[in-house]
Amino acid sequence: MTSKERIRAAIAHQPVDRIPMMILLGESWLIERKGISFKDLREMDDLGAQMIVDAYDEIECDNVTTGLGCWIGWLEALGCPVEIEKIGAPIEVKACFTDIAEFVETLDHSKIRERLESSELIQKIMKQTRLIKEKVGDSKYVCGQMVAPFSACSMMADVKYFMTLVGKKNPHLPKLLDYMADVCACLGNMYIENGADMVQIPDPCASGDMISPKTYAMYAAPAQKRMFDQFKGHDNTMLHICGKAGMRIPSVIEVGFGSFSVDSPVQLKEALEQAGGKLTMVGNFNPNEALRLGTPEDVYALAYANAEIAGLNGGYIMMPGCDLAATTPVENIKAMVRASKDHAANVRG
Repeated sequence: MTSKERIRAAIAHQPVDRIPMMILLGESWLIERKGISFKDLREMDDLGAQMIVDAYDEIECDNVTTGLGCWIGWLEALGCPVEIEKIGAPIEVKACFTDIAEFVETLDHSKIRERLESSELIQKIMKQTRLIKEKVGDSKYVCGQMVAPFSACSMMADVKYFMTLVGKKNPHLPKLLDYMADVCACLGNMYIENGADMVQIPDPCASGDMISPKTYAMYAAPAQKRMFDQFKGHDNTMLHICGKAGMRIPSVIEVGFGSFSVDSPVQLKEALEQAGGKLTMVGNFNPNEALRLGTPEDVYALAYANAEIAGLNGGYIMMPGCDLAATTPVENIKAMVRASKDHAANVRG
């Protein structure tokens, strides 16, 4: 199987030659090991497309993520100041607004596509997507990186201020979430139009560590649904939620996502049982304790155990439980693939 065939089979709950391995983002890891800044990446003639493809090939990853170095372009397009010139991984984002009542009055849904397309940074994201697609063709899954509406709003407003609005059930929140759902849907469709096979959609602020099931049902899930219902031509969509997210599985199925990326607090066996063949589970390797600080042998043991739980009939993809830490050793990432290959070979005798 090619990498793309392997991922497609896993998502369709069909037999795989081995369990596929994907990376959620990886940009901090990529630029840290190259000793560059996000600004340097964006100024490369090919926007780092060849460097990204080479790095993903080195770790034998079955996907390639596009948007690296510039996926936050929508923040700039919506007026949020972004600082990207520091060497290494840091990105500093300042809030787009401090008064939600005033801000929502300025929002124009009819101008979303125009606003995104007028952004130089968004255009770079789409160019990078096309270049990566040209380089990998149909051999690998090309994944566009974006963010879900609930977490997007928190990034625009400052997390502390946004959570205060959520806690007080601010009456302007639904308008803000509807607008960001439309922005996210438009960006996701632009990715697909420019060659991506999938959009990966982190929603970290929707974690069970941050909001209750009631709050999730009131705000995060409806915004996800509004976004999802506007997607056109997507081969698949992957939602990611950090931390405690096992309780979100029924809602993720109801919205319609094809796969769900989860963090290390979610137990794979229980998650697969709860998904019931209706959702492909993705994850759940601890990105810090296991992948950054552990040994290749530690990661291999975890990966092999997950492979034994999931089997080779599809429905599971190996992936870090969140983004790769900047200093994650290459050998630890490759240990996941090595365990996947060994498990498949042992199953087939």
